[in-house]
Amino acid sequence: MQKNVIMYFPLKNENIALTHPYQELIQAEEKQNTLLQSFPETVSVFMARWEHSYLWWEKFNPQFQKFWDTWIPYSWTISADLVLGFAIPAWVKNIFNTMYSLTRNKQNIEKIFPEITLHSQLCQNYQVIEKKFPLIKSHLKVLKPRDGTRSRWIFIWENIPKEELFLPNNFPYIIQEFFDTSHWFYEFPWLHDCRIILLDWEIIWKFLRQPEAWKYTANSFRNGGFINLKDWEIPSELQKIINRIESYCETRFKHRYYSIDVWQWPNWEIKIFELNSAPWLTNDTISKKLWDYIVKNILKVF
Repeated sequence: MQKNVIMYFPLKNENIALTHPYQELIQAEEKQNTLLQSFPETVSVFMARWEHSYLWWEKFNPQFQKFWDTWIPYSWTISADLVLGFAIPAWVKNIFNTMYSLTRNKQNIEKIFPEITLHSQLCQNYQVIEKKFPLIKSHLKVLKPRDGTRSRWIFIWENIPKEELFLPNNFPYIIQEFFDTSHWFYEFPWLHDCRIILLDWEIIWKFLRQPEAWKYTANSFRNGGFINLKDWEIPSELQKIINRIESYCETRFKHRYYSIDVWQWPNWEIKIFELNSAPWLTNDTISKKLWDYIVKNILKVF
């Protein structure tokens, strides 16, 4: 049976001319093309780039269809068996990954796993930041949007940032102590965070991210370093944390692709600082495992 996959990435400006399926998403094109090669011929892939491309329930009017290795214009209505994207309308039910409902709000995991997370305080506006900033004990203070992603609009500062540096749409912010990761991560020196990527209990990748000099964030789009931990044996205390999180998520989310990002303090204590429902597809191994899983378990095409 033929199945339809909609890639739904609406452009913010609907007044511009749409000339390419990956317009303003050029960085994603190469990685997604690698992924889409995992789909068999019985899966048709479409790209929808306008908000009004969504009609109702699972119905879309996409602008492009992938035909072999080429995107061609498309102008008919499609019923989606699976919708992928970051701004999917709430009425759409055929989606992956539903972990987004847990990870979008960074304070959710603090409430669920209070012993293994770094606690934060909510700031609905700049005036609350002004009140709470002096109360944070660490030399550096961390401010970040509660619902933000990919280390954008984060401040790791000693002094309070000026109000004009905050975009209104990024509120509410959370404020917390700075987590000192300078001691090493097990046998690995330097500032760090460890990302462990899971797909329904299976650890499909693990690596250490390290920031560039004089920086504190190390997301994939920055100039930091990566240490491949493919053959690294996870210590028992860290494995217990992974098992605890996955046991919780298993009872609530049928299909789970997400990452656990952890730090280690100078006293060797492990803390989670984030769960990410859409970890960047760092390599073809992750991509192929993910899309093979989707084909088999969600689209059910064999």
